[in-house]
Amino acid sequence: MTTSTSAPASFYPLERSPFTFDLRAVGLFRILLALTILFDQAVRMGDWDAFHSAEGLLSLADSRSWDHAWLWSLYWLSDGPWLPYVLEALRFVASIALLAGIRSRLAAFTLFVLLASAAARNPLLLQGGDKVLVVMTFFAAFLPLGQRFSMTRLWFGESEGTLYRSAATWAFAVQVLLVWFMSGILKTGEQWWSDGTAISMALHLEAFTSEFARLWRHWDWLVQPMTLFVFWLECLAPLLLLVPVLWCRVAGLVLLVGLEVGIWLSLEVGLFPLISVVSLVPLVPHRIVDAAADWWRARASTRGAGLVLFFDRDCRFCAFACRLLLAWTGIRNATLREAQSDAVAARILEDSFAWSVVEGPAGPGGAPAPDYRRGWEAVLFLVARSPRPWIGRLLPGPAAGERLYGLIGRRRGSLGSAGAMAFGRGDARGRHGEVGRFVVAAAILVVLAWNAVTYPPLHERLDLRPVVEPLAAAFNLKQYWSMFAPYPYRNDFWHVMPALRRDGSTVDLLSGMPVSLEPPRDGPDRYGGYRWRKTVIRSLQREEIERVFRYHCRTGRWAAFDLWEFTRPNLGTAETAATPYSAIRAGRWQCGAVDPDRVAAFRRDVDAEIEAY
Repeated sequence: MTTSTSAPASFYPLERSPFTFDLRAVGLFRILLALTILFDQAVRMGDWDAFHSAEGLLSLADSRSWDHAWLWSLYWLSDGPWLPYVLEALRFVASIALLAGIRSRLAAFTLFVLLASAAARNPLLLQGGDKVLVVMTFFAAFLPLGQRFSMTRLWFGESEGTLYRSAATWAFAVQVLLVWFMSGILKTGEQWWSDGTAISMALHLEAFTSEFARLWRHWDWLVQPMTLFVFWLECLAPLLLLVPVLWCRVAGLVLLVGLEVGIWLSLEVGLFPLISVVSLVPLVPHRIVDAAADWWRARASTRGAGLVLFFDRDCRFCAFACRLLLAWTGIRNATLREAQSDAVAARILEDSFAWSVVEGPAGPGGAPAPDYRRGWEAVLFLVARSPRPWIGRLLPGPAAGERLYGLIGRRRGSLGSAGAMAFGRGDARGRHGEVGRFVVAAAILVVLAWNAVTYPPLHERLDLRPVVEPLAAAFNLKQYWSMFAPYPYRNDFWHVMPALRRDGSTVDLLSGMPVSLEPPRDGPDRYGGYRWRKTVIRSLQREEIERVFRYHCRTGRWAAFDLWEFTRPNLGTAETAATPYSAIRAGRWQCGAVDPDRVAAFRRDVDAEIEAY
């Protein structure tokens, strides 16, 4: 059983504590977190210049002045063109390291710094999932991320126990559950807890709703009780996860995961549902993880179970290579032994400087020499006996394989030194000292204080935000979980941006498609992606839409554009869908060095089309 010496006292068994994490769940969380960050990075790359480059939507000066003076970002170190590329490359490397489980805590902290820096660099495009990623990576950096399903585990070998509790597990659980709890209690509008119209209002926002939601959003008899259910679910399900009773914790998890699946099916809100589900993985109870592991073992192949692998005990890299090969081929029950403990294996090591494999038990005197495979022949033999024999088709043949094996063998000392540098010391895996405990405790106290002082009923009586905000900004953990809170938008709205190219053609600049005055069937596509949707809406709310216009002018492809907002009252019932829209021009812009007559003709055509709508 693995516990931190800093684990707080408990009044119930360790495995029942909601703040005790199963290391297998933590390892799975690490992998899913890394994949999510990589996917998010891939999504951003299509509009990387607009969102992150020095010539993008938001200048460095504007981003510095956007939020509190104590907020920080690595992107502010230079306004040159190269720093954003370097930071983006570093983010990719750190994500791969986290995925593989190499220096996992350092990789997680690096990702926290980079994600927080990117969020501060361009707050225009941020949505709730971005902030969840930031806070998750911060507190994950204090967890033993690399003790399961990782290259680190293969390097150091088996570690005892599967349970872990420390100040970091307390802080991580509290932060994750705060997302739902605060989102629930911030829903103070009567649409959520009185007349039950909030879900209908959310699903009648054409810029956000999905095709699936359009099938049932008009069923007022369903969406009204569902509104009350969601409200109380967000308030109470996080508390269920803190009860040291298995069925309560499982019920809380099922409810929160079900909520996120429902959001994913019904609303186009980017990666937020996926990120939220990933954040819950470390909170899966130990008994559930045990049951899943038993189920997996019962169905796993037993091929290769009788194999014995012999490695040089003086070569840590050799033991690592054997464990890596077993993991790669899917062999679960093979035996690893030091070659020096077996007469035949020791002789093979001395004569051929090679590892060896034998099928079946090897007695004290050793099995007959012909049954021992050595070198590259042993690799091919192992693969052939594994549950994944198809891997053999990817490997070099005997001659090329022996040359490769010899090359690795001659450099095993250098490879061992490189591994020691990459994986660090075994006794420091996943643990943090007094400084780490102080930092994580201070951080969660600041997070709790910030969530408290930003709760409207409290700060309306006594505003302590100026006291706590510097600390929250210094940690870069400012947060406000206000999804559709205190109530959804009271108006349904969507936008089109007719644009005139310099070659004289016209298009909707947001979607890249011909201008359509019909309500969007896929909101993010109408805007060119959910981040552009957030950018346009937030710019309009701040009355700074000219920033978007100026960016597009700088690309040199456009001559002029209009921005039109189509809006109607959001009634909170099925009658919303039958209410007509009214069109409002939200912005008009003309780029430099263009033919004014052509622009005037373009605008007359747009105005005529809107008037005929």
